[in-house]
Amino acid sequence: MLKIIVLVIFAQLFIVPLAQAKDVSVQQAGYNNALQKMERAESEYKADAQAAADTEKLIEKKKKQLAEEQKKAELSRKNYLEAKEKLDQAQSVLDKAWKE
Repeated sequence: MLKIIVLVIFAQLFIVPLAQAKDVSVQQAGYNNALQKMERAESEYKADAQAAADTEKLIEKKKKQLAEEQKKAELSRKNYLEAKEKLDQAQSVLDKAWKE
């Protein structure tokens, strides 16, 4: 009977904690795996968020550049139309001069 009690106490002191240690080891490995996945996901998220922010800044810069180029193009168009009108007038005067 004493041997049985000693065996039960031995089992409780040494065998059960070993089984629990294996469970904790598996849980620790699962935690580490999840942590690594989270860190990779966080890194990817930060990189993607930075890329999006950089693209937004570039778009704003390009919008301003587009507005400036549109104004410049409109001014050039007006100058072209004025020059064309003056050419047409000069052509008309020249045509009259040749007819006289």
